[in-house]
Amino acid sequence: MPVLLSVSQIRKAILHLAGYSNSSNDQTPSNRLLGRIFHESFARLLGSDDHFNWKPALIEAAPDEQEWRQRLIHHLYERQIGPAIQREQVHLRNTTPSVMAFWTAAQGLCEWIASLLWEARSPGTDIDLVFSPEQEVSISFFEPGWTDSVLLSGIADLVLKIPKNASLNPPRATQDPNLRDQNHPHWCVVEFKLGLACPEADLAQVCLYHQMLSEQTGDSSGAMAYLRFSPDKTERIFMPDEIQNAQKHLKNLIGRLASVLPGVSGSGAHQPQNIPVPENNPSVLSQAEQLVSIFSEYGKEISLDGSPITGPTFIRFFIRLGKGVKLTTVQGIGKEIQHRMELAAPPYIHISEGHVVVDIQRPDRQVIGFSDIRNQLPKPDISFGCSQIILGVDLSNTLRMADLAEPENAHILIGGTTGSGKSEWMRTAIAGLLLTNTPDTLRLVLIDPKRNAFNDLRESAFLLNPFALVYPDEQPAERVLSQLADEMERRYKKLQEAGADTVDRLGHQARISLPRIVCICDEYFDLINRDKESRKKIEAQIFRLGAKARSAGIHLMIATQHPNRQTIKGTLDVNLPARVGLKVSKSIDAAVLLNQKGAENLLGNGDLLFKNIGEPLRLQSPLLSIEERRLIFAAK
Repeated sequence: MPVLLSVSQIRKAILHLAGYSNSSNDQTPSNRLLGRIFHESFARLLGSDDHFNWKPALIEAAPDEQEWRQRLIHHLYERQIGPAIQREQVHLRNTTPSVMAFWTAAQGLCEWIASLLWEARSPGTDIDLVFSPEQEVSISFFEPGWTDSVLLSGIADLVLKIPKNASLNPPRATQDPNLRDQNHPHWCVVEFKLGLACPEADLAQVCLYHQMLSEQTGDSSGAMAYLRFSPDKTERIFMPDEIQNAQKHLKNLIGRLASVLPGVSGSGAHQPQNIPVPENNPSVLSQAEQLVSIFSEYGKEISLDGSPITGPTFIRFFIRLGKGVKLTTVQGIGKEIQHRMELAAPPYIHISEGHVVVDIQRPDRQVIGFSDIRNQLPKPDISFGCSQIILGVDLSNTLRMADLAEPENAHILIGGTTGSGKSEWMRTAIAGLLLTNTPDTLRLVLIDPKRNAFNDLRESAFLLNPFALVYPDEQPAERVLSQLADEMERRYKKLQEAGADTVDRLGHQARISLPRIVCICDEYFDLINRDKESRKKIEAQIFRLGAKARSAGIHLMIATQHPNRQTIKGTLDVNLPARVGLKVSKSIDAAVLLNQKGAENLLGNGDLLFKNIGEPLRLQSPLLSIEERRLIFAAK
């Protein structure tokens, strides 16, 4: 079976080789979010949906290029940018310069598209451009001497096609003054970038897409364009003969990353960390064929898009939708697939890293113990501690963590029904924090309305104070939260005096060490339904903390088994950006918690979706045994 590899994995490898892994601007959380909005916007602007694309903006426009630009800018803001910024305001708080730079780039994008359309549709031309935004590309590579083939896949930002019968020169946006004497290309793959990143990785990415499209279409005469819109607009055009040498080097990199070069073992040190091993089990492959057959019976033509991958909880099948088949229509027959394949639970059909996937429960589901992942925890830093929190393991049993110090993870909302593994997930997260910190670098405040979630921490040296294990029927939770907010204000004064903007910078610059404080509440629904006045006070303090506690090193983790509109909408929704969605009882609860359905199809017992920015990531929470929990929680 071929080794599966994605263009994004190639890009990450080049970033690492170029030394950009920890310093690149595109690693900034707000920039990642704005980049996603930027790409979604241009894809819709050039797509087929007449509500979002450019056509309604120009249908009554005068034949004036400047007017076309202004209409496109207004259309983009009204239909896409404005609603997206409003929807993501919790993630974009205190990022005004980044948002302004993003809007400047969005206007530059509109101007580029307007000039492209103007040149193609101006009087005297007969060029009809064909836009294919976010075009899925997949191609199999096999070079002499390789031990296996490599299936490389990805999503190109834009493929611009110029019909071969076009009688005039192509639009000026796809021309290069040095190429006037050459035959113009009939297609061009375009890569858009927002802001400065890594030029080597950017160009390699578009170069890969050019090579994949060339081999997929059998036409290697296409051009390659790289456009960066911020801080200044940069446009570079490459013809095929200019990139042949680079493509040879990229093929060698692909072989090395996939561990298919001679003398490199597939299970050795060169195996990429994020490339799960394909599943060759005959029964699994039989399931894949059955899946294709069932979809076909219901009139949904699909094909397999690589080998299945077996994780500890489920088997993931990669599929490619046939022409005219929409994702929502294949998602609609989950119950039928469950019945036909005699599954214990419906399959979860969704998009993961640009691929359409079908996740089916393993009949022999594996339990991932806490001891299995303990050696993957970061090494403790005695001086500054660790802000990383355990999320779960992925398909390749690799531990995934979230950094509380990053804005998109500063506060976490956990939702899941009884039996979903919600309390176990929180205890596992606490265990990870305790093992990577000391009482000098971490303190806990634990709110336990049901009096049974955190009893093993009653005597812990990690508690903020002797009263930090809070039973709301003994001491009001609103008072505890108010005290945390007061501590936040005291810390802000210290930051101001030292000229630092976060507690991490305070420790490094002024050598003033303040422990990170994590406040964990087990059942928020019970907490706020005691009386209306108490609820108002609790929500007011959460609003205060959610707005600016991250910089002060204070974080909220709030859980509820009722992730419905009445519980979440409002204070929690605006102030807790990261979400851990375990199994919920209704799809509407999943939509409220994660802004999309899916958590209702999870399998319980720690099967979860983690979402901060972008698509949710499906993980399995490790199980912390009672013996391990008591041992770790009792440590001084």
